[in-house]
Amino acid sequence: MKKTFFSLCQAVLLLFLSGCSSELYIAGSYLNKFEHGDDDATECIYVSLPKEVIHTNSSLNDIPGFMLMSENEQDSVIASKTAVLDKVDDSAFLSQFSSYFMYVLSRPNIPVVLVDDISKLPVADDKHLVVDVAQIELEESVEPQRSDFSTRRGYYYFYDYELRHLTVNLWLRFDNSDTAEVFFLSDGVDENFHGTVLSLDDGTAKMKVDHEKINVNHAYYLARQLGYRCGTLYVERMLTDHVRRVKGSNNYYFIYNPAGNYFEDVLFYEEGIKDSFVPVK
Repeated sequence: MKKTFFSLCQAVLLLFLSGCSSELYIAGSYLNKFEHGDDDATECIYVSLPKEVIHTNSSLNDIPGFMLMSENEQDSVIASKTAVLDKVDDSAFLSQFSSYFMYVLSRPNIPVVLVDDISKLPVADDKHLVVDVAQIELEESVEPQRSDFSTRRGYYYFYDYELRHLTVNLWLRFDNSDTAEVFFLSDGVDENFHGTVLSLDDGTAKMKVDHEKINVNHAYYLARQLGYRCGTLYVERMLTDHVRRVKGSNNYYFIYNPAGNYFEDVLFYEEGIKDSFVPVK
């Protein structure tokens, strides 16, 4: 059964009583007017999306004298440190991100306008809601690791390996002005390593190694995951800011469920904002 704002509001009010009833009413009314197609539902969300993915291999920063190497030497080092970036299709990656991002933005039934030319983005105001995903970066890095142990007789054993990290970073703005604040959002996945010692013979440790490695599918998974999360956080921010404009203040942060288009929870603002977009200083 579909959850409505009013049924959820009643449940939440049992917890908050006199605390945030007006904020819930304002935010719920905002969603309801678009769902019902009211005459005063005239706002639009204008969206600009990136056209390329920046590829960054952070492991190269730790290679001594990398910039002094010949081109062939650099290519050899890059190949040895890269397992995912060179296999990612940027068009497919951006398509995965955009489809999940745009899906979530469409859930509140507010019209979404995709603006191809960033210079055509309107200035943000009460009727023009702006999301400019200015830059998206796929970052790969390798970190040396060591698993070791000592026996009761003082023998020392170790196993050296590398763990790969894959991260998607994005920067976005909520206005098209030169002074608009820039925000950051990131998500990542790490490789896992599990080693089990089977036997100790002649000073040598025999191990069973289970190394869960990252591949290109993880990159596309991150694109989808970050797109969904970015859209969800934007709707939460939009609702929170709307309440602040109408009421003049807002002490609460609304947790949004895109699948059902309803509030999943209400947190105090300072608690909820911690997991939202991070301002770039």
